[in-house]
Amino acid sequence: MLKVERQQRILALMQETNAVTVRDLAQAFSTSPITIRRDLLELGDKGLLERTHGGAVVSHEVLAEGSARYEMYSYADRHSQQAAEKAAIAECAAQYISDGDSILINAGTTAHALAHALRGHQDLHVITNGLTVAATAGQSQLAHVYVLAGRLDTRKQATIERSDTDMLAGIQIREAFLGVHAISAAGIFMRDSEDAAMNRAFIAAASRVTIMADHTKLKAYASFRICPWAPGHRLVTDPAADADVLAAISAQGV
Repeated sequence: MLKVERQQRILALMQETNAVTVRDLAQAFSTSPITIRRDLLELGDKGLLERTHGGAVVSHEVLAEGSARYEMYSYADRHSQQAAEKAAIAECAAQYISDGDSILINAGTTAHALAHALRGHQDLHVITNGLTVAATAGQSQLAHVYVLAGRLDTRKQATIERSDTDMLAGIQIREAFLGVHAISAAGIFMRDSEDAAMNRAFIAAASRVTIMADHTKLKAYASFRICPWAPGHRLVTDPAADADVLAAISAQGV
């Protein structure tokens, strides 16, 4: 395993547990404690974690920054952040969608950009939990838009379904296009458990999955993993994305 991939997986584990030990990491990655200590030292020097006796914990600054980055901005604010990158990602993703397709698009500002990029397509069947996605896709008289029911999340302008219900039972979709909160070599992450569970249902309903994430998502941290990467997944990002992380993701068949 490459060092960059191992370190990304260490960070992913910390997203789930908030703390790790050298011994547990050495066993998990079948490597020496010395190698793990070097990894933790490098990650600590970057401010991504805080060293402890025998291990490490998530940096308070990282947790605070990750939470503040989302909570302090309204949907309109987030829509304007990395707007050019999101538009370019959406235009690229739209090339994988043909007239007459049935697709699933989740909620969020990148998903909204994709809905905008699809306005020239015809006879699309779009299933979404995103209110702005539905409104934008619905501007075309040639699109059929279905909005999933659920609890309203005003901050994301989305409906969020309970994680213990099967809201997509009996539905098969050619492809799901998902905007997410964070990605790493270890997988795809969202900031809350309900959102993660809903996106897992989206992935289960689709034959193929395309993740849309600008370069800032490779530096973001979210606690709940939707799923690990799988061969056949597609990632659309921008040129500023970290090349080492992309290489570790690509090596998994993405």
